[in-house]
Amino acid sequence: MTLAVIGAGNRARKYLSCLPEGVKVGYLVEPEEIRLRQTAARYGVPPEHCYARPEAFFAEAHPDIDAVIVAAPDALHVPIARACVGRGWHVLLEKPAAPSEAEFLSLLDASEKAGIAVSLCLEMRFHPYFRRIRELAQTLGPIREIDHIEHIGPDRMAHTFVRGLWSRSEDAGPIFLSKCCHDADFILWMTGARLDGPVRSTGSLTHFHPECAPEGAAERCIDCPLQEKCRYSAVDLYRRRREWTAGFDIPEGSSLATVIEEELRSGRYGRCVYHCDNDVYDTQQVEVRLTGGIDLRLRLEGTSSDEGRSIVIRADGGTLYADRGRIRVIRHGAAPQEEDFTDLANAPLHAGADRALVEEFFSALQAGRIPTTTLASALEGHRLCYQAG
Repeated sequence: MTLAVIGAGNRARKYLSCLPEGVKVGYLVEPEEIRLRQTAARYGVPPEHCYARPEAFFAEAHPDIDAVIVAAPDALHVPIARACVGRGWHVLLEKPAAPSEAEFLSLLDASEKAGIAVSLCLEMRFHPYFRRIRELAQTLGPIREIDHIEHIGPDRMAHTFVRGLWSRSEDAGPIFLSKCCHDADFILWMTGARLDGPVRSTGSLTHFHPECAPEGAAERCIDCPLQEKCRYSAVDLYRRRREWTAGFDIPEGSSLATVIEEELRSGRYGRCVYHCDNDVYDTQQVEVRLTGGIDLRLRLEGTSSDEGRSIVIRADGGTLYADRGRIRVIRHGAAPQEEDFTDLANAPLHAGADRALVEEFFSALQAGRIPTTTLASALEGHRLCYQAG
């Protein structure tokens, strides 16, 4: 199969590392010249099949393309995916699918009318830890309540939602859609439920703004006398720990160390978290009744030092507690059941979930069947996020 890739950022590169045998990258579309050139060299894509803009790519006929990975900025997902559907190309689409429900439905309608598969990258459905939670929950009888907390963690929050490309709603949409669309999808996939009442949501930007800056904080971490002890220090995150640097493009003849120093001195990722232009929430609470009488409470937490997901599922047959890799099930009249998945915490590719979703997508296409993470199956989870705002 011949594959086109539109958007060659960090997520796309993860998926490309998982391509099964028999799938080759034939075309690349990426506006960043360094990224385009390096990705093309790695996968043997000829220069005449490389494009800086989607418009130039779609202006030409490419009859050999079978499928497309779309990992462009969120706001471009629908127009790009619809253009692919219109040409008869199956699509593996990064989440969230669309910035609004109307756009989601337009893509769903177009794909169904064309008979083209559009599959979403919802890796929680493939993660062994979350699959096990689903299996155990389904043995507990009717579910009555679910409490789910997404602890974003200080590094991810600072890098992605304060300094980074998902820091402003007008550029990337609300944080709940960006960060929790796969949490909402997992819960609705796990329960098989739908929304059965209004979504109630409260949220705010409580911490990452100038009023919360410590006295004496500089506008850039590299100039700040407080950065040695600040948990959001860009100097510590990028220079000392060398974490969250996978998205930094390194020009030929340069080095990661040089790129980091340039970023600290003049780039967006060197800014103090209290002096950025971010406006997305850092805390949000969402409540909704699901079909089957399930009360769901879903909370996004971006200001604490905790990182990871915790979930409590209360059912007629017992209660399941899952917290950052550990599962405990208490059934009525039985000894507690405990399982430990913490060894997967740092396993690459989301503990193999990324590889599993990519392989499932292509194996489905090769077998002539529909991939499992369809737009239709993901609609209700996205709808929850749209209504949460």
